[in-house]
Amino acid sequence: MLHRIFQSKSKIFLLSLLAFVIGVFVASFISVSVFVLYVCCVALLLGCVLMQQKNIRIIIFWLLCFVLGIARMILSQPNLHVPDHIAFYNDQAVTVVGVVTQEPDVRLDHQKLIIKINSPSSNEEGVRGWLRRLSVDSTPPPSPLLNTGGGAEKGRLLVKTPLYPEYTYGDELRITCHIQAPEPIEDFSYDTYLARYDIYSVCWRGSMQQIASGRGNAIMAAILATKARFMNSVNQIMSEPYAAFLSGLLVGARRGIPEYLLEAFNRTGTTHIIAISGSNITIIAAVIIGLLEVLGISRGRSFWLTSGSIIMFVIMTGATASVVRAGIMGIFVLLARELGRASRATNALVFTAFLMLLVNPKILVFDAGFQLSFLATIGLIYVNPILQRCTRALPDCAGMKEALVTTLSAMTTTTPLILFQFGRFSLVAPLANILILPAIPITMALGFAAGVVGIFSASVGSVVAWPAWLFLEYMIRVAELLSSIHFASIVI
Repeated sequence: MLHRIFQSKSKIFLLSLLAFVIGVFVASFISVSVFVLYVCCVALLLGCVLMQQKNIRIIIFWLLCFVLGIARMILSQPNLHVPDHIAFYNDQAVTVVGVVTQEPDVRLDHQKLIIKINSPSSNEEGVRGWLRRLSVDSTPPPSPLLNTGGGAEKGRLLVKTPLYPEYTYGDELRITCHIQAPEPIEDFSYDTYLARYDIYSVCWRGSMQQIASGRGNAIMAAILATKARFMNSVNQIMSEPYAAFLSGLLVGARRGIPEYLLEAFNRTGTTHIIAISGSNITIIAAVIIGLLEVLGISRGRSFWLTSGSIIMFVIMTGATASVVRAGIMGIFVLLARELGRASRATNALVFTAFLMLLVNPKILVFDAGFQLSFLATIGLIYVNPILQRCTRALPDCAGMKEALVTTLSAMTTTTPLILFQFGRFSLVAPLANILILPAIPITMALGFAAGVVGIFSASVGSVVAWPAWLFLEYMIRVAELLSSIHFASIVI
């Protein structure tokens, strides 16, 4: 067995990537000094160069990949104990200047902003200047002014603020607030959830003043402006909750969706149709490409059409890091179908994980969306062909069989993690997905066309939106009907 592994370049490559991933996993729970990692890397590199026996040299290389995985995770942890980092001032009242680095997360009664804090400036208003003044002045200012703008990033701050005034991506703000370190919320590890985005400080109550605007990336600002204009068009041509539901389908925006409707989606296991994650995009992409093949479109053309749709969806939602990862996983499932052989798909899947962990190793343990993405992908690669063979004799009416097989394939591998993370299991999820998933591609296409037309003419867009409204009404009624069943969902 080992001899066959050592003779296969594909298996050596796969195990090298897995060693790196395992290293990242181990380092998520233990701390290793940089000096020890440096010594180990040097020793293993020398072993790879000097060792003559091929098999032992390969094993040493695997150990090196494992150590490099540990090093990547350790190096991703910022130093929070230096005055230049915002987290150094947790549990203090501070005044900071920073830029809104992502699209605001707007809820029903508040909005959350992620502020990129710039490095302390060299003038007398910086932290060091304040400390120098403090040494000669017995009356300190009420709060240290960390920055007056410019410079490199020195941490991120999550700010909760009322709905108004509204802020947008690229706004530069001056914030005065008593900041603190994020803490777990009941059974939810909110601190580790934010740590994956390099957020170690939060501000729940404070005052803000806008200094400037347009300080973000020009391309991203244009994308978000287009998204806002499109959502405004949808709100004009449709009434609620259909407008909010359609926005959730097309751009992942859940603002305005009533709580009763969100609960209906939760109880029926169909929340993925309005959420952005790799597992959700993966399921929907697999259903779309299956429906296209049922309609007689060739596999190659279906692959490019669906991949293009995913890329457009990623751009429309703002192309944040999590959405880009979700889009990559969706395209990967399509690519796995093209590759055909499970061994090739396995190597490609692990290589994809390796690249994502190189960018942000914290997502391996602290990002449930990342975990669900890969579990769903594994289900669609390995379980789906088995279920396809078992259901070969069943007729495929309007793509319902494809929706059922795809949903069950993903549920087989994701259910254990869902039970562990969320403690809820939907008994009606297979039936709900059979009835709802085939309608999603048509609804998205009709809704997108209506939204675009509505940008130029709200009255014409309202007429074009009627077919989309019928499908939205159908999906809402299915979710409400199935969620009303007493045993629809069980809490564990």
